[in-house]
Amino acid sequence: MNDADLSDREIDNICKPLKQHAAKVRHLQRMGLYVRQKPDGRPLVNRRHHDSVTGGEKATSMNSEPNWGVAI
Repeated sequence: MNDADLSDREIDNICKPLKQHAAKVRHLQRMGLYVRQKPDGRPLVNRRHHDSVTGGEKATSMNSEPNWGVAI
């Protein structure tokens, strides 16, 4: 996996409940993202592009724990 691109798991979380690759591609394109496709049809989205289009949001994070090291 290239860290410059969103993982399949992150894309699946963004596209829930869609299952078909073509439907995921259309959904991501409607969000304003430039979507490339892997040879098997899975969508491929650049992480920086996703963050810039979605206002700097991180892709769905796997870790929902707060960062206790940050002073408030």
